[in-house]
Parts: sequence; structure tokens; C-alpha cells
Amino acid sequence: MTTPVQDANIAAARPIRVGTHEDLKDRGVMVVAGDHRRIAVFADGDAVYAVENNCPHMGFPLDKGTVRDGMLTCHWHQARFDLRTGCTFDLWADDVPRYQCWLEDGIVLVAPGPVTTPDEKMHRKRLRRGIEQNVGLVQAKSLLALLEGGASLDSITTEVVDYAQRNLNTYTEGMIRLGCIINLFPHLSADTAYLGLYYAVRQLAQEASNSVPRRDRQPLDGEGHDHDTLTRWLSQWVQTRHRDGAERTILTGIEQLEDPELADLVFCGASERLYADGGHLLENCNKAFELLELLDKDRAKDVFPLLIPRLVEARGREESTDWHHPVEMVEPLREVEQKLAAILEDGKARKWEGDSELHEILMGDDPLEIIKRLETNLAGGADPEEIARAVAYAAAMRLARFATSNEVTDWFNPQHTFIFTNGTYQAVRRSATPNVVRAIFQGAMSIYNDRYLNVPPARLPSQRQSGKDLPQDVPALRKLLLDALDQRGNIELSADIVSRYMELDLPFSDLVDTLTFATVREDLDFHSLQVLDAGVRQCTAWGPGEKSRNIMVGVIRNLAAHCPTRRAGQQTAQIAQRLHRGDKMFEEA
Repeated sequence: MTTPVQDANIAAARPIRVGTHEDLKDRGVMVVAGDHRRIAVFADGDAVYAVENNCPHMGFPLDKGTVRDGMLTCHWHQARFDLRTGCTFDLWADDVPRYQCWLEDGIVLVAPGPVTTPDEKMHRKRLRRGIEQNVGLVQAKSLLALLEGGASLDSITTEVVDYAQRNLNTYTEGMIRLGCIINLFPHLSADTAYLGLYYAVRQLAQEASNSVPRRDRQPLDGEGHDHDTLTRWLSQWVQTRHRDGAERTILTGIEQLEDPELADLVFCGASERLYADGGHLLENCNKAFELLELLDKDRAKDVFPLLIPRLVEARGREESTDWHHPVEMVEPLREVEQKLAAILEDGKARKWEGDSELHEILMGDDPLEIIKRLETNLAGGADPEEIARAVAYAAAMRLARFATSNEVTDWFNPQHTFIFTNGTYQAVRRSATPNVVRAIFQGAMSIYNDRYLNVPPARLPSQRQSGKDLPQDVPALRKLLLDALDQRGNIELSADIVSRYMELDLPFSDLVDTLTFATVREDLDFHSLQVLDAGVRQCTAWGPGEKSRNIMVGVIRNLAAHCPTRRAGQQTAQIAQRLHRGDKMFEEA
């Protein structure tokens, strides 16, 4: 801008004297200190412009760049900016904040603050743009600004889900990550919450950039579609892999069923095939319900259709040899399904006395005895929720006692089993119908199939009597744990630290925050975060004590087996934090 600005706001903002116009033209650029950032003031012919001196990409000083024809080029990665507006020509670089700059009597003046003061609406729009353009740095900076500005978790989640439901075709890893972070959010510090949301959003943006948008379908016309009919229809569509029929049936259920009946309908579809999609399908459905707890039921029509492709395409373990041979498990499971309604009805008339041997049976090597024992307990009056919790604990113990003589990739099987059994527990809490309870038996069979991964079983910290010389305060244990995860193979030391923490009954949220940070800083897929989420949910279900301690030992042993990675995602998030604070990234003092 080359003419004096008669703006009262600028005049009141104590404009900064840069120097004479002639001096600026001779030098090309001059740097002054603004209220919160260093400002680069450029001359381009007779025009003067001012922008923040840190390149929005990685913070390289823009006064080291080159100006030609109103375009500023940063020499670090060749990002180019329109000096008049601050807009970038290279979307990966982000726009640079612009400052009002003008001449008065041959003197160059600049406002100490940027032209635009970003608000929540602007940062939400910027977040969406970062997701659309799949630019991680823009996503990170937007999330950081939203969180520090006091934006609520549900408003941020709404922005992300709105984009996802329009641009994704199925329920993806990014959606699962988001659901896990939402569950863990009450335990997290500000920095970990930011890293966790970025960990989810960056994955979702990558998926959306390669996805074909979903085609909307509509519920069936009219009213009066009863729950039993919709359930029978959905079972048929799942078996015949009919996407349109399945989606219209569920959309109709969303409109016409109460919450427990809707849960029964969805989880009926998820458990129609045995341990479908390696356990992922049921957990996807569980995460969709958990997401709606933050938003509201009205969003079900946007979220649940994303479940349908995997619902109808998933393969079940009845199609796998290891559930038929050497022991036939599919036929006994189907037989139990047929009589499960009667079993649960009989159980309502009885008082359960408990089963002290149930855990050992679940961890044993006779699948038919496991099925029979579960059936007997339910018929004897056991609460399905309590049985589902016991099965989830057995699955957690497969991780806690995983033998490190196995290959690293072998961790995936017990990961999936624990995630599935926790999802089943949450599903049973919503609707303890036969269509949902049958998933308890499926999870138990997966625990049985994982038995060889506990040969020989790893000894628990309590059995080794280790960790007694470890620190007793949160900061010291946190540092020790993070240091241990910086080196590969510290599985048992990490387990000792977490066991010690739980034994001392130190604040659980601090431990969850540390483990979440340790998970999302790594370049890992979603399974480790799912295991942590499931572990926290199960500790909440069991309450303080030995079982919760063992569950968290399983969680940390699984994480430690996969650490460290290159942590490229964390590096981007940290760069965004430094840029947000206005740190000098490459400038000399």
C-alpha cells in the first residue's frame, strides 16, 4: 500500500516507524519487532508491504527471501506468497499473516498487529481447508489455535465429522483414532490432547484425499417398521452382502427405534459373521456409538452409513480353517446362538453364585469347554455384562503374558482380541440381547486361538517381584517410562514402571496422559491407541486393584514392543507449536 491509511484502529495501535522509504527501497527489506511477532517490511518498486517474518511453513526468516513482481519467495523450500494479501501459491506452505503498511511524509509505518485477528470461526474454516488439502502443518496449527482459544471438543469433532461423512466412503482408521482420543480426552493434558487430535486428523485427511465420496441413501418411507423385522432384514442383507438394503434398513432404524433397539440392530449386523473382519467390524460399530455420545443421536444418520461397506463386505471366521480345524468351533457357536434367547431368559430367574474357575477356563486349551462354561454361567443367572468383562480381562492377559520369543507381528492377534472383547463389553452394556451377547462367545474363541502366544507365558512384574527400587512420584516415573520407550526392547522395564505406578495408586489420569503421549508421538497405526483406549475403559470397569494393574501391564508391553519409530508426525506437530508461539526458528538472535 503506497498511500496514507486513515484508519482509526491502525492509528490507535501505535504504528511502528520502520525507516525512510528511500532507505527501504535501497535495502529491499527491513525487520522490526511487532507486538507479538517480528515483521518483515518489503519495498517492491514504490509499493511497501509487511508480513510476519517467519515463513508459515517451517519458520525460515522471510527477510532472507526474494521479492519479484509482488511475489515473495522463501528460499528454504521455495514457498511463494502474494505480498499484497499474504496468500500462498503453494498450499502446503499456508498463508502468511499480513500487516498494514503505509507511507507518511516519506516514512514507512507498519501496524504492530496483523490485519486479521483470527477467531474460532476462522480457525475452524482453516482446519477444514487443511483437511481438504491434506496439509498436516495447517491441520496442526489450526487444532492448536482452536484448543488454546477455548474451542470445545465437540465443536472440533463436529468440524472433522462433517467433513468425514461427506468425503469418506467407509469407517476408516482416522475415524477410529478420533474416537479413541475422544474417549481419552478427559485424562489428557493440553499438549497431549493437541498431539492426539492431530494424530487422528492427519490420518483422516490422508484417507479422504484418496477416497471416493459416499453416495447418500435414504430410509424406507412410512412408519411402523418394528425392531424384529428390521433385525431379520439386516441379517439377510449382511449374509447376501447387499449394501443398499443394509444401509436403508439401518437408516430406518435410526428414525424409528429407541436407543437399546438401535444398538441391538447395529450389533446384530456386526456379529452376524463370527469375529468379522478380524474383530474390527464390531469395534468400528462400538466407536460410532461412542462418537455419538459426544455429539448426539441426530448425527447417527451421518455416521452409521460409513459402517455399511465393511458390514456387508467383511469376512467371518466361519470362512477360516482355524475355526474349523483341528477343533470344530463354528458349529458349536451357531448352536449356542440358536438357544441363547432361552439361556438368557432362564438366567433371569436364577441368582449367580460366581465362578472362581472361569478365568482359568477362558485361558485354557479346550474351546468346547469354554463355550459350555460361558453358556452355563449365563443360564445360571450371570449378568452378561459381567461375563463380557471377564472375557475382556482374559484377552488383556494375553497381552500381559505375551512371550517375547514370538515375532513382533504376532502382537496383532492379541491386540485385535482385546479390542474386540472390550467393544463387546461396551455393546452388551448398551443392549444385552442374544444378538449382542453372542459376540462374547466369539471373543472367547479368539482368546483360545491366541493361547500359543503365551508359551511360555511372560511373568508379571508382581511375579518377578521387580520394580521395588523404582521412584515413587509421578514426574520421575513419567520420565523413566518415556526414556525407556526411547529405546527398543524395554518391554519388561516399561511393564515394571507401569505396575509400580498402579501399585502406588498414583493419579490414574496422569498415567493415561503419559501413555497417550507415548503412543501418539510414534508413527504407529491405530491398534496401539485402540489397545490403550480399551485398557482405560476396562480399568474403569474393574476399578482399582490387581486386575487393573495387570490390564495396564498388557497395554504398556504392547506399546513398548513397537517403540520407538521415526516420530515424523510428532516433528510436524512440534514445528506447528513453535510457529504458533512465534519462536525464532532459524533467525539469529
